[in-house]
Amino acid sequence: MLRTMLLTGVTALIAAGGIQAAMAKDYFLASGRWDNVVLVIDLEKAIDPANDGTPKAVVNRIRVTPDIDATGAGKADTISSGQPITITISPDYRRAYVVNHSGRTRPADAAAFQHGHAGTVTIVDLKKALDPASNGTLAAVEGYIETEGFGPTGFAIAPDGRHAALAHAEQKGDEDGGRHISIVDLASNKVIRRVEQAFGKPGFPCPPDPVPHRAPDPKFGCFPDTNGVTISPLGGGTIFGANGGTDDISVISLQKAIAGEAGAEIARIPVQAGGFGISTSPDGKLVAHASRENAQTDMPGNTVSIIDVEKALSDPAKAEVARVLVGTDDKSVPTRPFVAAFLPDGKRILSTHFRSNNIDIIDVAKAIAGQPATLRRVELKTPGGEPSRPRGIAITPDGKYAAITGAPKGKSNSSVVWIVDLASYEVKGRVTEIGNESYMIGAFQAN
Repeated sequence: MLRTMLLTGVTALIAAGGIQAAMAKDYFLASGRWDNVVLVIDLEKAIDPANDGTPKAVVNRIRVTPDIDATGAGKADTISSGQPITITISPDYRRAYVVNHSGRTRPADAAAFQHGHAGTVTIVDLKKALDPASNGTLAAVEGYIETEGFGPTGFAIAPDGRHAALAHAEQKGDEDGGRHISIVDLASNKVIRRVEQAFGKPGFPCPPDPVPHRAPDPKFGCFPDTNGVTISPLGGGTIFGANGGTDDISVISLQKAIAGEAGAEIARIPVQAGGFGISTSPDGKLVAHASRENAQTDMPGNTVSIIDVEKALSDPAKAEVARVLVGTDDKSVPTRPFVAAFLPDGKRILSTHFRSNNIDIIDVAKAIAGQPATLRRVELKTPGGEPSRPRGIAITPDGKYAAITGAPKGKSNSSVVWIVDLASYEVKGRVTEIGNESYMIGAFQAN
């Protein structure tokens, strides 16, 4: 009888594609930002001790921004400066959506001021991204989405798999001024709705005149300037936006947003400081928000907020169920948390801290109970001794490894990716030459 049960289980696994999935390899796709590429990293090679501190785990460097006519000569002669910063992987691992903060901008214009440019999202075929023939080319690019806004940042795919939410942090020419979320139809790859967000309540008339050109500025606080977005399936689909300009979180009904109904933004939840990285727990019940910095004062935060989604929908004033000090044990020390990401078990959160050059692993249940919740704090070190400046997080589907992007902005290929074992919390590899000021990173599998 036991043998029959085992054989039946194996048959079911094969029928479900389980054997094939088990044989799949893990890869990461990292943003290269100022190098205008994304980089494919082979996890198996990255954790090989012989490759530590080298670029040997980089499989491909994929171009994601098109050539443009930068000189006015009537022909495409220059690689545009898109500043690819955010990577979102489709659930089926077929595509990656790469948010280009400055779209098709001339390199000189982006270098002069990195904000306030019209954005694009590059659609990357992940199978082609692994093809050696795609290296250094646009061969893996399926197309582009015009974001219909300026300074785009976060991109989150809805539970229905047919739509995505796209955040805009800026207005034309200025770092401040972002006040809408675009809803993207993933079949047509077009923006179908623009959800207007409410002004903040900074204590002076909104909008300010003039709108602040760049942060920090005491006149920030009117525009939400949303950075990261995430979507919970609860409430028929609920978008949460990390608002860098108003130090709060937008709560938006996905159904109302898709339908173009008024009142799609249903609440705001105050947090310590304006955020960037935000994520939803695997069961959709919680959201984690990293409080990066206050745009009025430039004062970095040092906490991660945990939001109860059901309370956000019913009683927003009580939705923040935990606020965890991260990167330090001293409340007066700013750590500038960049991303807060749930691990696949839903029981832990991993956070990166740009200022304190470390990461924390947080016990969710202890945090909500108001108990000391830091399971481990890990210092990240660069091969060359520079500050690690950790930013983005990607986690393998099995929850065994996390990839962390970082290193200071500098010359081409100056960024680093750390591979962290999530059982031992040890760094198992460092991959170098990952673009310049690499931001976000995604994980995917392929056979």
